[in-house]
Amino acid sequence: MGKRLSPGEQRARRQRRGERAFLFDGSLDRCLAEFDREDWEWALSSCGGDTLRAAQQCGLSDVPPGAKALWGRSAEEARGTYRQWQKRRGRK
Repeated sequence: MGKRLSPGEQRARRQRRGERAFLFDGSLDRCLAEFDREDWEWALSSCGGDTLRAAQQCGLSDVPPGAKALWGRSAEEARGTYRQWQKRRGRK
């Protein structure tokens, strides 16, 4: 497994790669919203890491419980990266 990046290194990597935040329902079947990196990082930080509150801070309402925010250059990439991570961890 690779080296763990610090939060600052993760932010810089997302910026270099042009990643955005994508909010999915809990089953990852539906992408609910897409956010600019800076907007989502600010909302998430100001809401103490709470995904539901951050989504509301960004103007969404009726966010379903269990919603997940994932990073990627596209919704498909974000979903795929998360599923690969789950497989590496032995979860399904």
